[in-house]
Amino acid sequence: MPDDRRIDASRSGTGLMASLPHTKATLDDWIDAALRALTDQPIDKLKVLVLADTLGVARSSFYWYFSDRDEFLQALLDIWEHNTTSIVERSGRAAASVAAACLGVFECWADERLYNPVLDLAVRDWGRRDRAIAARVQSADDQRLGALTEMFARHGFNDAEALVRARLLYHSQVGYYAAGTAESLATRLAYLPTYLHAMTGTDATADELAAFTAFVSR
Repeated sequence: MPDDRRIDASRSGTGLMASLPHTKATLDDWIDAALRALTDQPIDKLKVLVLADTLGVARSSFYWYFSDRDEFLQALLDIWEHNTTSIVERSGRAAASVAAACLGVFECWADERLYNPVLDLAVRDWGRRDRAIAARVQSADDQRLGALTEMFARHGFNDAEALVRARLLYHSQVGYYAAGTAESLATRLAYLPTYLHAMTGTDATADELAAFTAFVSR
């Protein structure tokens, strides 16, 4: 696919790279339609014709951007794999405290450009039916947990403590979305200090909490 049609995988379906002119549905539109559809159907069952009907365009519009359906699914996987990059990158950032380090990772949960929970759950579901996808999910989980474990280790936890706290942070968040928990942002922010204490054994400062609140309130 030519360079000017490539998806910027650092974005998760909203405001991706501008697509070719003179078409009623942009590349962004196709990706956004797929991400919305994932709330109702498995990722590997997405149909081009159904998405075209949703967008109100001819199916031929799809082929301006993708050579076939497999390339389209690969584009979604590329976006999903960027979720791993975001978590790993924020886990490795310098932070004044372990609570601040965790809040840096929590930015991923607060910004779907960094971590798209619907897409993450859809890829995990796909992995239950496809061994190759399952291997990619396992690799991503290993990278994420490895980075989180290193983060806790840098802040003075021994190997066992760092691993368990990394699992607590990561698995609780993935499970939160898998359980379909519905809470307002205000409620989640109210629980934030308690979550941080449970995960780190320390309390975040008022400034650390204020900085995170400002991030999620942008």
